[in-house]
Amino acid sequence: MKQDKIGLLKAIASLKLTVVCLAVLAGLVVWGTVYQAEYGLYQAQQKFFYSWFFFIFGFIPFPGTVLVMFVLFFNLLGSLFFRIGFRLSKIGNIITHLGILILLVGGFFTFYFSEESSLMLKEGEGSSLSSSHHSWELAVWEAGTGDRDVYAVDADGFDVGGALWFDDLHLELVIKEYYENCSAYPGQTPSAAPPEPVINSSGFLLLKEESPALELEENVAGIVLAVNPSAGNRQTLLLYGQERAPTSITIGGRSFSFSLRKKKIMLPLHMTLKDFKMKMYPNSNIPKSYESHVTIKAEGAVDRDVVISMNRPLRFKDYTFFQSSYHIDPDGSEYTFLAVVKNAGRLVPYFSSITIFLGLVIHFLAMLLKPGKTNRLP
Repeated sequence: MKQDKIGLLKAIASLKLTVVCLAVLAGLVVWGTVYQAEYGLYQAQQKFFYSWFFFIFGFIPFPGTVLVMFVLFFNLLGSLFFRIGFRLSKIGNIITHLGILILLVGGFFTFYFSEESSLMLKEGEGSSLSSSHHSWELAVWEAGTGDRDVYAVDADGFDVGGALWFDDLHLELVIKEYYENCSAYPGQTPSAAPPEPVINSSGFLLLKEESPALELEENVAGIVLAVNPSAGNRQTLLLYGQERAPTSITIGGRSFSFSLRKKKIMLPLHMTLKDFKMKMYPNSNIPKSYESHVTIKAEGAVDRDVVISMNRPLRFKDYTFFQSSYHIDPDGSEYTFLAVVKNAGRLVPYFSSITIFLGLVIHFLAMLLKPGKTNRLP
């Protein structure tokens, strides 16, 4: 039994397994790139790069990138014990392998804990909330109460027939319809049943389910809710993800507002767009560069002015703000779009690269200065 365990550990540390893992990773990269052209970036990421395994032709299992990276991690860890060993003469190899292991661990934390969102700012306005690219939430608040408390529920996992309780507001919402991607109509669609009476700020009366978009951020969610049905209330809400104004109703003399929106993420700072500047190529309407001049305020930090441009992001704590796009209204109002990435392990690749470089330098110097070796000119 002991010999079997030793044999298994040595197999895990095998150089052949390393080569197989690298070959499979190369194949997944090529396959995923080709797949992306037809099915979109999100579908390719989920199938090839964010999965433990997937099925070819629906029944043949094939390892995904997550599984291959885990195998490669333990393969490198095993090689330290069974192929290299912790000997002073192998210090360069040991440091190099440790650097690669640090890189894999950093990738693990980035994969599971990083968070991407976007921040849209109008010139002269500010915000401390960014919006998720693809996750939705139901927001409810009591209107006309001054500093309002907003109650938000993550839409992931909404089920038809499920109930949502807001004890502080004395509200019960029952989900009658929910679609991850849909279209909204102001009246009856062809071959559709007459719509039930609903309340909606934009005049929509009906939701129609659509196939998921190739890119997840292009999906628009929609929901139909019964308000306090247990109390005999017969009001029904229809909320659509592309509405600009919330839908309001009055219950028992109290006014409530409802909105289905992209999930909001609290930022560790408040950012105000002071000025948006853009340069064009000569004699054209093609932008050469654009940048956002912002003021950031954070608790315990000094207020400061910062310029975020296409090649110069802003880094604050675990967050990085990238200049991604812009919009100009017909009336001249300017908006900037910033990509926001939260990544607690963003410095890990730098540490691992330095470690790998140091290990390689030590290894090659040790080989060059190894006793008994002489350099001969050809």
